[in-house]
Amino acid sequence: MTFVDKIAKLWSLRGVFAESLGYSLLIALGAVILGFIIGVVLAVIRIAPKNNIVVRLLDKIAVLYITVIRGTPTLVQLLILYNSVLVSFKSMSTNLLVPIIAFGINSGAYMAEIIRSGISSIDVGQMEAGRSAGLSWLTTMKKIIIPQAIKVVIPTIFNEIIILVKETSVVSYIVLKVDSRQKWDLLGMAEKQGLATPACYLTFLFFAAIMYLAVVMLLTLVQHLIERRFKKNER
Repeated sequence: MTFVDKIAKLWSLRGVFAESLGYSLLIALGAVILGFIIGVVLAVIRIAPKNNIVVRLLDKIAVLYITVIRGTPTLVQLLILYNSVLVSFKSMSTNLLVPIIAFGINSGAYMAEIIRSGISSIDVGQMEAGRSAGLSWLTTMKKIIIPQAIKVVIPTIFNEIIILVKETSVVSYIVLKVDSRQKWDLLGMAEKQGLATPACYLTFLFFAAIMYLAVVMLLTLVQHLIERRFKKNER
């Protein structure tokens, strides 16, 4: 098969590849939202004053969670959750929640440390000012500290998002279903079509790599635009 024939074959499959890219991005988006929420909650728990047994217990649980998730491979976590904890979602006619929850749980551990480092970088005087104005510790954290911390860690958060987008490639190890029909993520589709047309296998893999690269470049551009906007607002 000539190079032109391979490109023609790839072009004929543009629709299914676009659909698969859409599923990959949907999973990544859902996981980012879930991971950010988990990360903020865990970061606040880690930062919170340990003045009662409940907070101390939650802090130990948070530390254990972060240690286990950061210390084990994403693929292993996905397969364990797919075949055990999330097995009820696995049997649903549309089971996209399985990878979204699995990657969200994974991302939450990293987001927690990112956000915690951002909160720690904020001057302690900000918290003292909020408390002296009559705000509670939690309200001060929500209204004053966290918004400033997010600005500080925007580049690191985007790095985590980029990593997460690329990690969605391991979704090909599980069976995705939408309306009871099997679907594939971007890499899964490349492998599926490559096995069906061995002569184009590398072509499909290169195409998947280019698609991931394009998404990463777009995210990097968005990151730069947001950082520039924050800098203008600070002026």
